[in-house]
Amino acid sequence: MTTPIPPHLFAPPLAAMAGLQFRLAELADFRPLHETCYADKRAPWFWDHFEQMMVWQGNGRACWLLIEHNGRLVGSGELIIYPHGAELANLFVVPPYRRRGIGTALIIVLSRIARHWQLTDLEIGVENQNERALSLYRRLGFTDDREIRLPGGGTAVVLHKTL
Repeated sequence: MTTPIPPHLFAPPLAAMAGLQFRLAELADFRPLHETCYADKRAPWFWDHFEQMMVWQGNGRACWLLIEHNGRLVGSGELIIYPHGAELANLFVVPPYRRRGIGTALIIVLSRIARHWQLTDLEIGVENQNERALSLYRRLGFTDDREIRLPGGGTAVVLHKTL
């Protein structure tokens, strides 16, 4: 079981754009999250994912952060703890807010929480053709660990970072 997250860990990094806020996802966030970050997923699939993440967050196995800019939902990301380590997953920033440092800020805040929970290693996966994400993760200290095949036939890189 992880310890509660102190409020100061949610503070945006100093270089982040003004008006940015991070907070934990709550049950009332289902519809806005689905519409904003998961519109390409069918509602029943998203409900199953959402419900599982809320259970895991409630028992200290995960942290689902929402990103708001001046009160408007602009993205989200997950920190999931597994028996073998931890993963940053489902990082998403809405298209009009990309290339503004929000993804960087999200990874920094999730990494702070991972350190607070005394996790020592993080993984993140990304499809090979997503060069912008690969570049960001490498810039933030993640290194290529292994390549995996995706169910649809593509490939992805799993990157690793020691905290």
